[in-house]
Amino acid sequence: MIQVILDVGALFIDGNNRQIAIKWLDLSNTNRIDYAVYFEMDAIFVCDRQYQHHAFSTSPASERLDRCLFYLDEIHTRGTDFKFPNEFRAAVTLGNGLTKDRLVQACMRMRKLGKHHWLSFWSSSEVHHQIQILKKSSTLYKEKEIVNDHISLTDILRWVYENTQQATWDGLHHWAIQSLSFQQKISAFWNINWKNDQQIFTNIMMENLAKASLEAEILDLKTMYGHKKTFQTVYEIYSARYQYSNTGYSIEIHEAVSKRLLDYGGSKTLLTQLLDEEQQRELEREQEAEEERQQVRPIAAVPCEPILHHEIMNLCEMEDPILNLSHLPNVFCPITDAFIGTTFYRESQPGCWEENLWITTEFKRVIQTKGESLDPFLRPPRWILIYRNQHIIFLSPYEANELMGRLQYLYHKSPSQKLMQTTLRLLLPRTRRDQSTLINARTLTIPPLISSDPEIPDYSIPIGILVALFAFNGTIYFENKREQDAYCKFLGLCLKPRNETETNAFDKGWISIDGFVENLEYRQRLQLHQCRFSSNPLSFIRKLTENRNQAHAPLSSHVGSIIINAIKLPIE
Repeated sequence: MIQVILDVGALFIDGNNRQIAIKWLDLSNTNRIDYAVYFEMDAIFVCDRQYQHHAFSTSPASERLDRCLFYLDEIHTRGTDFKFPNEFRAAVTLGNGLTKDRLVQACMRMRKLGKHHWLSFWSSSEVHHQIQILKKSSTLYKEKEIVNDHISLTDILRWVYENTQQATWDGLHHWAIQSLSFQQKISAFWNINWKNDQQIFTNIMMENLAKASLEAEILDLKTMYGHKKTFQTVYEIYSARYQYSNTGYSIEIHEAVSKRLLDYGGSKTLLTQLLDEEQQRELEREQEAEEERQQVRPIAAVPCEPILHHEIMNLCEMEDPILNLSHLPNVFCPITDAFIGTTFYRESQPGCWEENLWITTEFKRVIQTKGESLDPFLRPPRWILIYRNQHIIFLSPYEANELMGRLQYLYHKSPSQKLMQTTLRLLLPRTRRDQSTLINARTLTIPPLISSDPEIPDYSIPIGILVALFAFNGTIYFENKREQDAYCKFLGLCLKPRNETETNAFDKGWISIDGFVENLEYRQRLQLHQCRFSSNPLSFIRKLTENRNQAHAPLSSHVGSIIINAIKLPIE
């Protein structure tokens, strides 16, 4: 199996790098390959099986190279360095005119070549024919009277060295003509006494310097095509140019260039006119092309004007009967309604979450939409209201700000046990190991849950509901093993490391490869009855976590290891 394509021969011309990577990913084995890595401009991107494209550095693919395919275009077969796993195989393309330096640089992407990495070579029919011709004309072929047309590595290297010699010879006359330009500028600067510290650089002196250094940008047709076409050596073409434009050029440089052309130019000839002004052979395909790019930006989003429903303020009234939130659909919605308008709403499994988890309609209102996806505008869940110690309601910052003032006013006016049953709290995602979520911090609730009155209850969110909030806000680390176990039970997962009973269940097929247990009877036996999801929620949790954190969960994180590797990391 080939995991790397080194397209140094630039044979893939039927699409851009992204299209090639997607096509290769579609053709690959789904059991062994999950990602395709490619370059876009000079940035490394990765495409997954859901055709989502992400920066390689923040993708799980950066830690799972064995599950990746790599396509390196002709330009990026030099200067890139991937730590390919052992037993990786690469396909090297051979294009017309490939030189030794480019081939060696491409092959050296496989750092363990000859020990743990392997190469195979693939060519166009034109190149294949060129290699065969060179092989049949070689002395070794004639001496051994070989009749087998099989192409070996020696034949490929012979062809590469032939291209290298040709490229070197083709560059001789360009180098020689450039020396004329260099000599012209040296001659122009000779008129200035650079050793004189008191030298005054007048305008006339600068104008003369510019005129002496100026090269003709336009050649008339008579100069270009009016002469008879004759074949001459590179030395003869250079000498004629030197005599034609000689205005006191450097004799020393001229003699050095002439000697180099006589030594290496040989007797090969080319047409006199075929110089830079008429034709220019592209020796390297990586010449930078300046392009004017006009970036089309999306239409600016229009934010929604905040609305405060009077029912929100009624949540603070402790003397009134408890509100039936399900009877107020214009103000309160089930928690999964937060994903309406996003690409993963259908995967959120509405109806499978705790019935006492709510959002306000103002929480889900962010921008005025015209049919576009709301993925980039999913509101971060930061403020929640514990209502009568029974319901958990996610609020918008605007609503939280209004409730904060009202609750503080009622608390300072007349503290009571009933008032403490409704508290405003801050919820932060745990994106670092030592970070606090603040949700159960008694000193930070509004009103604060610190009082000398022992009759005032101290309500902490139960662990089973707390992990649901962690999934909702994109938490990727747990404080202790208890949280991790509850999180897995919430998702219906039985992960490694497993005990003997769980291992037997896995062998019987009760547990899927990613740890999810779908059958309700099996869940009861494995003590996963807390899970309310009817189908595997891992794809949804992966997308939600990525959206909340603007990056994939790293494999070193607790949640990243769970949803990607199906392994629970030890927590000290």
